[in-house]
Amino acid sequence: MEYLKQDPNIESVEVDFEVYALSNMHDYAPAGKEKRHLEEETPSGIEMVNPTGLQQGDNNVTVCVVHTGYDNDHIDLPDLNAIYYGYSPYDGETWNHDGNGHGTHCAGIIGAIGGNGKGVTSLNPDPNKLDFFTSKGLRDSGHGTLSGVLSAVQKCVDSGAKTISMSLGGGGLSNITNDQFSGHYGNDGVLIMAAAGNEGTSDYNYPASYASVMSVAAVNNHGVSTNFSQYNDQVEIAGPGILVNSTWPGNKYALMSGTSAATPHVAGVAALVWSHFPQCSNKQIREALLQSAQDLGPVGCDEKNGYGLVDAQAAYNYLNERGCDFEVGETLGGCNQCQECSSSPTSSPVAFPGCPDDQKYFKLSIVTDDYGSETSWRVTSSTNNNIASGSGYLSNNVYNERHCIPNNACTFEIYDSYGDGICCGYGQGSYKVWVDNVEKGEGGGFESSEVVELCAITPIMPTTPAPTLLPTPLPTPAPTLFPTPVPTPLPTPVPTLAPTLSPTPSPLTPPTPAPTLAPLNPPTPAPVTCVTVKIDILTDDYPEETEWNILDKYGNNVASGSDYNQRT
Repeated sequence: MEYLKQDPNIESVEVDFEVYALSNMHDYAPAGKEKRHLEEETPSGIEMVNPTGLQQGDNNVTVCVVHTGYDNDHIDLPDLNAIYYGYSPYDGETWNHDGNGHGTHCAGIIGAIGGNGKGVTSLNPDPNKLDFFTSKGLRDSGHGTLSGVLSAVQKCVDSGAKTISMSLGGGGLSNITNDQFSGHYGNDGVLIMAAAGNEGTSDYNYPASYASVMSVAAVNNHGVSTNFSQYNDQVEIAGPGILVNSTWPGNKYALMSGTSAATPHVAGVAALVWSHFPQCSNKQIREALLQSAQDLGPVGCDEKNGYGLVDAQAAYNYLNERGCDFEVGETLGGCNQCQECSSSPTSSPVAFPGCPDDQKYFKLSIVTDDYGSETSWRVTSSTNNNIASGSGYLSNNVYNERHCIPNNACTFEIYDSYGDGICCGYGQGSYKVWVDNVEKGEGGGFESSEVVELCAITPIMPTTPAPTLLPTPLPTPAPTLFPTPVPTPLPTPVPTLAPTLSPTPSPLTPPTPAPTLAPLNPPTPAPVTCVTVKIDILTDDYPEETEWNILDKYGNNVASGSDYNQRT
């Protein structure tokens, strides 16, 4: 290699790294396990990033998936022309055959056909409004070369792709790769996303960690960063990455977990939003996704979640209000990518992403204690109707709940079934509540329950009592003067009488205030009678679909069970 570097006709020489599909996190779901479908399903990840069901615009956007291929015969995926809509740099392996499955799974998140009564829907369910291109960057084995990936990416760009999704990684920093991606982003107007990595460390995974690439982290269904998701200063945005249901080769469907599943959620949202604003550049679409992301974890951009969970409706709202005439800063990547962005709960440009005008945005952050299953909560309306609720939490975890709730939903109440709150006897639990990104309350050191009022309450001003006037004393009369007697030889002076003063009034005694009554203690509740409940469950071939809860009359979760993983 040193010999080649000395050749004046060769610009640069680098090692052709091995690149591979990021592994499915087997702790969460077996790779390729077929999932049954009784009817078409909207996967939970789609609902998380597109909660209001934003529809595709009238302008087709070409999305390219660089992975292990595409099952072109799948009944729930668009049927692509085998000549024009794919590419493979590997001899003997075609793009329209996916012997691995990962590529087909990623493609289904972006563009599985909706409304056909089959399998799953997607972020871009109308195949007539989405153009797919598939580049087989990896072989059927799930492995490939860096040169193969770069060739696949170049073919995507040459075929008109505006968005590229890569759920792969491997090797180290490559100047050749960085230059190619920088050119596609800066000159060709292409938006590129890649998986942050599944090692659960702060190491940089490439190609995700290049500044011209959006590095995508994975969160669970509660918006909490997963323990396998890579974290560093290049992580830029997050997507759902736990038990993501999507298409699988052979007309099957599979649950998969990892940043590789989170990445196509961001790519799919980018294509969906871009279809409404074709005049926007790739840099403006990127900024809109960051500006409107739902803040997760610590306030603002952080190394685990970037600017937060991608939100289709919020990004649409941002561009619909601002248009595409704004300037974008230099390309730095990660939390430095958008210096003017702020995803803090108090200053996000989108006040409450995705909620209709007659509803408000409710956010709850819970840190559970050592007994997470004892914690539950609910939001009720002014008529005491249950609007939203949550329970069944794991211990010592962080959960972020987000809901659009009616404007008359005024009461939040959190419960602890044991009666010792969530702090601080058995762990350092806490909670915090926002409405329309305005903090309404926080706590943790309660007993059985605690209430936070969500609606603005006009304070009742105390009536100012009229002042008590003291009686005005009578005026003091002027002194009575006697006439001066005519002088005589021996004048006898008449003594001058002192002025007659009115008596000084006695001070008034202030009225005695009414006695303050001690508050009455609430009646002591009747003792709770405990009973022993035994539950025997014989699971079927799909035990992960089974769960149960026991609630008391107040809606508190008393006991629950789930996550069964074998036929027992």
